[in-house]
Amino acid sequence: MPISDRIAPLLSQVKSPAWYIGGEVNSIRKDKDKLRGRIALVYPDCYDVGMSHYGLKILYHVVNGEPDLCAERAYAPWPDFGELLRANGIPLYSLESHSPLHEFDVLGFTIQSELTLTNVLYVLDLAQIPLLSVERDTRHPLVVAGGAGAYGPEVLADVVDLFALGDGEEMVVPLLRDIAERRRRGQDRRSILIDLVRRYPFLYAPSLYGEVRGADGTYQGLKPSVDGLPTRIRSAYVYDLENAPFPTAPVVPHTQIVHDRIALEVMRGCVHGCRFCQAGMLTRPWRVRSPRKLEELAAESYRNTGIEEISLLSLSTSDYPYLKQAVDGISERFKGCNVGISLPSLRVNQQLRLLPSLQKEGRRAGLTLAPEVATDRLRRKVNKPIHNEDLYAGVREAFKNGWRSCKLYFMLGIPDEIETDLDGIVEMGETVSRIGKEVTGHPAAVTVSVSTFVPKPFTPYQWDGMIPLAEIRARQDRLRARRRMKSVTIKCHDARESLVEGVLARGDRRVGRVLLDAYRLGAIYDGWRERFRFDLWQRAFTGHGLDLEALATRTIPYEEALPWDHLDAGPSREFLLEDSKKARAERTTENCFGERCNRCGVDARDCFDLKHAMPKVALAPAPAPAP
Repeated sequence: MPISDRIAPLLSQVKSPAWYIGGEVNSIRKDKDKLRGRIALVYPDCYDVGMSHYGLKILYHVVNGEPDLCAERAYAPWPDFGELLRANGIPLYSLESHSPLHEFDVLGFTIQSELTLTNVLYVLDLAQIPLLSVERDTRHPLVVAGGAGAYGPEVLADVVDLFALGDGEEMVVPLLRDIAERRRRGQDRRSILIDLVRRYPFLYAPSLYGEVRGADGTYQGLKPSVDGLPTRIRSAYVYDLENAPFPTAPVVPHTQIVHDRIALEVMRGCVHGCRFCQAGMLTRPWRVRSPRKLEELAAESYRNTGIEEISLLSLSTSDYPYLKQAVDGISERFKGCNVGISLPSLRVNQQLRLLPSLQKEGRRAGLTLAPEVATDRLRRKVNKPIHNEDLYAGVREAFKNGWRSCKLYFMLGIPDEIETDLDGIVEMGETVSRIGKEVTGHPAAVTVSVSTFVPKPFTPYQWDGMIPLAEIRARQDRLRARRRMKSVTIKCHDARESLVEGVLARGDRRVGRVLLDAYRLGAIYDGWRERFRFDLWQRAFTGHGLDLEALATRTIPYEEALPWDHLDAGPSREFLLEDSKKARAERTTENCFGERCNRCGVDARDCFDLKHAMPKVALAPAPAPAP
């Protein structure tokens, strides 16, 4: 009996049946008998979250643009549906053809958060694929993982066959073709991995490398088990973002999702060098799209989807050098169409003052800003030299132009943080609300969202530990106690989740074995507060003789090897080490938007060429026909 028939009677028993049926507008289904390679693209979270992920949309578009290849989608089922699949012996399947995931050539996971790692195991389990790579044979697909999670790979070293570093659109098609052809020839899994790692410099196969530890158990690095394997794995990246593939006909979900909008990536990468920001380090060099290209992509995406919100996406959209031209051009194209333009996670700079006046048409989403810290002292430490006057001038203009709410993102627990740094967070939130009252007569609704600092690989803070659980809670309590205005809401992230995230982010293969046990004890959907079980994680760590909090709070000596030293993500260890020392001394590192090169480890010639080519591309005249 087809899987679609087997799941039909189960859908009335779950809270979101639309997540599991497929058949959405713009979804692509191909005849598998005419294909040379198939990949199941998996986001290890629920449909609601996974459908919002921009990177997966790109991969889906790129693979399905090849007539002899196909990409289909799968997400982690919510536990209610997962339990029904297990109870009825139904393997987890793709949405397009309802094919079991174990029938594909490649199972491609995009991992963006450490708190989705147990969901990777959950998906494999429901797909009836062995959790451990050593237990799989030629019948099983190769399990490949990419995204930010590929840069802290050792916690999944026993699970994932291949980690793919860098921009996926550069690698997914040739890699899928190669793997599928080798599988058709009946090549054994180990020799496939050896050949692939030797051929593609961006691939890391952990089963081909063994850990080296000192007499005291200290991690000392990896050693290849086969001659001729690379000792350093380099990231792939898209050089020409202007002409890179773009999904102008993305799958339109049946139901509303977390980010139900057209996402236009205006630029990739960031050269500010905020020391806590892993994404800013991993996505170098800095590349942009032109306003003309963005207008064309927006118009085509709107025709193909009808979605009425366009989001200008990047790590810091207010740093996009042609923001006014882009917003003006898109606004003109969509004049009278009730299409809103959103600018998420804006960096606080002088250009912020101009943004509200740019959006004269369409619906207004809430203003979202990410000051991260609220005092100049801490800004020098994290290398984010923003100015309060720019933020306050920007929100004032926003309130004048119709905005009524604002969300501010901050962190607590940054190394060397003191009480005045915390108090500044509350003061900034309340000042923004008071500016709203000055402009509109009513205090602006301000949400102050406070996460806990988590040290991540490939940042200058990768050596620093977190603060203990009790101290995180004490600082959160201080923030709540300092609030005086009802119009300001303080929301703090669960401190226990942050500790687990911190250990997984810097974990080695010992922590990977803890991960497996935590899943076997019942840990899934750890990023969802109602599902997170700290007690299961404590039991798993204790069972392996490890102290969760001690690992999270540990400061790693500079001379100690790190579990990701074999990866070349761009910024070098030497650059990150020097920047770490600058952070401890409250010294900043100048950004490299202009001619300056900080010798961060990314190819300087590439950075130079991209910056000098950008104005010629980005200022091309734009046509003005309506959508």
